[in-house]
Amino acid sequence: MKRNNQELAEYLTLIKKLTNFVIVDHSHVDIKDDVVQEAFLKLLKQDFFDKYDWNSDIKKITTYIKMTIRSCYLDLLTTLGFNRPLSKKEKEITGHKHQNISHSQLDEISEDNLSLHNMETPDNAVFAKQAYQWIKKCYDSLLLGVSDLSRRKFFEAVFWQFGDYDLPMNKLANHLGYESSNPTQELSRFIKKISMCTEPHGITINNAHEQIQFLQEQIDSSGVDS
Repeated sequence: MKRNNQELAEYLTLIKKLTNFVIVDHSHVDIKDDVVQEAFLKLLKQDFFDKYDWNSDIKKITTYIKMTIRSCYLDLLTTLGFNRPLSKKEKEITGHKHQNISHSQLDEISEDNLSLHNMETPDNAVFAKQAYQWIKKCYDSLLLGVSDLSRRKFFEAVFWQFGDYDLPMNKLANHLGYESSNPTQELSRFIKKISMCTEPHGITINNAHEQIQFLQEQIDSSGVDS
């Protein structure tokens, strides 16, 4: 069944909302409308709007639309010369897929940099819950490979309760009995592994304790159980 203009308008509104969720870089605000247009046309050509029921398949709809927006965003950045794809060797070294040509630091587009995005709508509250669950799942899985109990305790404190401690990272490690010459580096490596696990689901971890705290606040304020 072909969608009427009102239904297409609802999809367009959703695409605009999700584009604001995906594009968090303030320097890219001027290309949001172009990404919205490209994503809408791409979905329209695929007859995507006729494949799902708005009421019963909203989770599938939002997930696929986010993937499409992300794809269009990357394509546009590459076309405009902001990004270039990395070689296989560069991917192995950096753990990322693209290089931001405008800056020296290698960085994949942080489409879900949750600590910077305002998530006050019901849809975004659901995204917060999903993101939190994926992060927790990846965290728990990777923590199984950490045999040192003091290191596990340190990771747990920094990742989930860092805001409860009024201590710098190194002093917190000492406070918890974790003896390491560079606990910050150990934590960074662990978080990078978690991010590699969550990135296929559109979640990039770059400031773990702030992002976790933000997600927890959004879930608590929305009344959605984590």
